[in-house]
Amino acid sequence: MLDLIKAHLIKYLRSPLFYIALTASLATGIYGGVYFSYFAEEPRDIINCYADDMWMLTAIWAEIVLVAMSAGREFSDGTIRSKIIAGHTKARVFLAEVIAAAAVTVMIYLANIVPTAIGGAFFISGIPTVSAVKWFIDIFLTFEFMSIMAVAVTYLTAKRAIGVVAAFAVQFALYIIFGFTGGYYYNIGEPQMITSTYTDILEDGTVKEFEEEYENRYYTEGMSKILIQTEHMLNPISGLEDAVFFGYIPDKTKVEDYVSEIEKYRVRDLDIDMIKMLAYCIVLSCGGAYLFSKKGLK
Repeated sequence: MLDLIKAHLIKYLRSPLFYIALTASLATGIYGGVYFSYFAEEPRDIINCYADDMWMLTAIWAEIVLVAMSAGREFSDGTIRSKIIAGHTKARVFLAEVIAAAAVTVMIYLANIVPTAIGGAFFISGIPTVSAVKWFIDIFLTFEFMSIMAVAVTYLTAKRAIGVVAAFAVQFALYIIFGFTGGYYYNIGEPQMITSTYTDILEDGTVKEFEEEYENRYYTEGMSKILIQTEHMLNPISGLEDAVFFGYIPDKTKVEDYVSEIEKYRVRDLDIDMIKMLAYCIVLSCGGAYLFSKKGLK
């Protein structure tokens, strides 16, 4: 098994695609960190994460292409047949690919998250240490899940080109689904009617305070609310998004009660995501190994 893992790792590290993916991850991480830093001086009662998920997703896309292309090479070069003839089981070959891809994904993740965290140091240092650790873990497990998914899709299709397209399509579909439901989910707990207070300077120089009430367009209840919560619970991309949408209130007396309740949901989500994403990674690895062991190779 160790020899298989080593062989797979060498394959990754000798591939120009690995260095392209690593560079793309680092570049997007730097850009994301710079964007994050723009919000450092803003006055706030809530310490929100202002990271842009698009730069993390770009790194994940680069990772998916790398893993699917490298895994697919086992079939296009006929290498996998040689390994099976040599006595390795198909399940062992699959798991060796998963482990090697997971190791490479650690490097891609670090290249992206380190500059992001430097730019968002005000956020990382402002929230509780336990929450910060969970924040990093949830994003990391999303990277790893997508890596395992790319291996599984490619091995089960046994086609390099199809594997790349299919793995990318799965990740993109998950994100599109979240795009339709995310706004509703992250507004659960907010009232149907929201009062906004703002000030204006009149012509005589006096400052007057105004209140404006408007309807929360993301308000939902009943069956719609249950379906949105269920989708969020099942969607693997929610681990990343819950981290990006995380917020912490240092002084609860400065915000309304419903805002404090929403913060509790965010903390709860980070806890659930760690367990959920770890379970997804294990189930996908074991399930993929089992299905590939039953697959006939031409």
